[in-house]
Amino acid sequence: MPQKLSVRGHRTIAAWIVLAVAAIAATSCADTDAGEDLRTPATTDITQLIPRELSWRAYRGIDLPVAVQGPRVVDGAIASDFDRSPVGAALAAIHATVRMSVAPDGQWASVGQRMIAPGPGRDTWATARAQISITTPVADMVPHILGYLVTAYTDTEAQVQTYSTYPDRSITRNTATVIWATDGWRLRLPDTVTGSPVTAVDSVPTDMVALPKP
Repeated sequence: MPQKLSVRGHRTIAAWIVLAVAAIAATSCADTDAGEDLRTPATTDITQLIPRELSWRAYRGIDLPVAVQGPRVVDGAIASDFDRSPVGAALAAIHATVRMSVAPDGQWASVGQRMIAPGPGRDTWATARAQISITTPVADMVPHILGYLVTAYTDTEAQVQTYSTYPDRSITRNTATVIWATDGWRLRLPDTVTGSPVTAVDSVPTDMVALPKP
């Protein structure tokens, strides 16, 4: 029988350490294989890395960014149709890591099937997720997403750092990798866990793409 797990009070959930079981499940921080030619985004014009017509849409108590670059389709727990661009990759990484972390019992499987790339990492995450139960939205220590950096990008893979703050004014950085599949960007989970993707930081970088709220 799955262990009952309330999201309330679990900073590891709010900070996107997947389901507070990083020790047994894959996380969203993946190492780049040797020989891959990932690079920083070709443009140096930060305006080209900013989402257009930014708005916010809540999922399970967490506000997520929505823009012209995506997601253009939101169906319950699933967000899809992101641009094949640095901005689209960043928005896809944010949505995938949050949604896989807080999706309730009736939705997590579809999130895994639609938003996470197939492989041993996804299988390990699914096995771990099946052992616990999440039924309530995030209600305590809810993260506020401040912005992101696309630290490496090609048209098939991107590495994204997302910065968030909390009611106690602490700040975290979440590192994720997304890859382009036939149906768009998908989160790539590592085959083995090498460490937490979430790191506490003192401040946000000056070149972060900010995601302001109204």
